[in-house]
Amino acid sequence: MNRVLVPLELDASMPMLGAQAHCLDGQTMGTTWQVRWVAAGASPSEMVRVAVQDELDLVVAQMSTWLESADLERFNRAPAGTWHTVPEAMAEVLAAALWLAEISGGAFNPAAGALVNLWGFGPSPRYTDPGFAPPTEGAVQHALALNDWRALQWQAASRQLHQPGGVRLDFSAIAKGYAVDRVSRRLSGMGLPHSLVEVGGELRGQGLRLGGQPWWVDLESPPTAPGQAPLPTTRVALHGLCVATSGDYRRVYTHDGARWPHTIDPRNGRPLANGLASVSVLHTECLWADAWSTALTVLGREQGLALATAHGIAALFVQREPDGRLTETLTPAMKELAG
Repeated sequence: MNRVLVPLELDASMPMLGAQAHCLDGQTMGTTWQVRWVAAGASPSEMVRVAVQDELDLVVAQMSTWLESADLERFNRAPAGTWHTVPEAMAEVLAAALWLAEISGGAFNPAAGALVNLWGFGPSPRYTDPGFAPPTEGAVQHALALNDWRALQWQAASRQLHQPGGVRLDFSAIAKGYAVDRVSRRLSGMGLPHSLVEVGGELRGQGLRLGGQPWWVDLESPPTAPGQAPLPTTRVALHGLCVATSGDYRRVYTHDGARWPHTIDPRNGRPLANGLASVSVLHTECLWADAWSTALTVLGREQGLALATAHGIAALFVQREPDGRLTETLTPAMKELAG
């Protein structure tokens, strides 16, 4: 049986008469972006493209681990004992990331960059490089010693951050969601309140599409094994809602028969092996949907369900059972959206 999820609050304001649908796309952060919007008459597509790219470029310039000139990378290379003024957008993301690190017991960890790189999921070395091999236990333990977010001294009022030495920030589990939020707000500020913004599979829908319908999307499901029944389709009305999905089937490699997914458990320094195939999170802010989906994936079904329930997070867990079946578990907040 398929399910439909709708927001608890609806805004009935419709696009103006004579409105038309528009769409733009492009590339950013090693992935793609797409924006759909509804506006009356001819819409200034070039102005929209410039505005979207401005917001995406700002996130890259401040928070990319692939750009040496990015503020985040300059902090990562800084000597021990130095203080750094963090730009406003990066400060907003850092504050959210540190809060989630604290309440998740380190399952979400913005200081895990050394581990991400070690397992081949950062800029270099890459798991796709010829001859790449998983790290030794000694290398993992060394990287673990450098990923303590609690060692960061963060002074939010002055946006000052202390580099204790060797700590590498990595915002790959939160920055895309934040970028989606920025683009969506920029469009609303331009008088375009009816839009769907997507960056790398993470989405935020505002207002309505043509015909007065919400922005309908289907939640991404992990592939099923041959002979296994497919999971139900979950269709969501992204009307003032965002969605992000973390899964163990993306960016994964095998070595000597072992399977290594790209999500790292910062608590033990190794790729996940808790049986979770995916976690999808719905939230009013894509930053939080993005970050929570990663935190809950690392925690696993039981601990993740407990934490999500305690914080009213709408999440759908897909578990790989020992017999190969995929099973679903919904948090109370997600069930509420299903009516």
